[in-house]
Amino acid sequence: MEEPPPFQEASRCDVCKCSFNTFRRRHHCRCCGRTLCNEHSSNQMALPQFGINSNVRVCSNCFNGASRSDINESQTTSEGMDATTNMVSRLHISEEAIDVQAEPAKERSQVDLPECKCGMPLCICVTPASDPTPSQVHTTVTPRVHPTTKPKKAINIQATADSTVKNMNTAVNNKPSMFFSLGQAIDGDFDKHCAQYDCNGEGLREAIKNNDAQVVKKLLSEGVDPNYCDRQGMSLLHLAALFNHTEITFILMDHGASTERKNAQGETPVDCAPTMLQYKMRKKLEEGSSK
Repeated sequence: MEEPPPFQEASRCDVCKCSFNTFRRRHHCRCCGRTLCNEHSSNQMALPQFGINSNVRVCSNCFNGASRSDINESQTTSEGMDATTNMVSRLHISEEAIDVQAEPAKERSQVDLPECKCGMPLCICVTPASDPTPSQVHTTVTPRVHPTTKPKKAINIQATADSTVKNMNTAVNNKPSMFFSLGQAIDGDFDKHCAQYDCNGEGLREAIKNNDAQVVKKLLSEGVDPNYCDRQGMSLLHLAALFNHTEITFILMDHGASTERKNAQGETPVDCAPTMLQYKMRKKLEEGSSK
């Protein structure tokens, strides 16, 4: 095994004479050891003569020289194969050997095929049936019934139906009235829902934010002030008009909420409401003043 050549330490590429810097790195050919740039050492190949079986960086000259040697070897191999083929093709095969190999085939064809007696262009003679081979014989296996197998018990359908109806009647009789239970459930759920809000202005403010008209009515009926204002000086009617809650706005107006109260920006609830709600509020005020 040969030793690889030492690397040359040159300041320029041996091919294009370009200088090396931070962006143009110095490389070496593993076959000849020349100093090269990346562009002129981009080929890779194995170097078994140096004990390197994996692909390594080589220059163009070494790579092209190895490629020509591979081509010459392949041409030499192909020429040897052509010569062997020509030699085999010149061999003389005697006619006797051909006749010996052809005779058994003729005998087999005479034995296998029956003699034609009809003389028709398309033979209509019936081929004699051959004896079936052991693999073609189908045996019928009779399943054995175990003597200890017990028959399944018959299910009494009528008794099962009667017991099912009896259980259903018992469940219906023991169940309380549906309407009574439904009313109790609705009242209980509403009381639990109202318990989530405090019975003061802040609780009423949260109910308006959640657009919960039923809770708003309940809190107002319990005496919560409809003109309650938060820390920013915004009344409950301002909040309902700003969120465009028409039903809650009318509920507050019916319970005496002032439409003239102004917030920190000097706006009344009518000014904060969207256009359609402004029209409805003014119409409601006109109807109230006319009465």
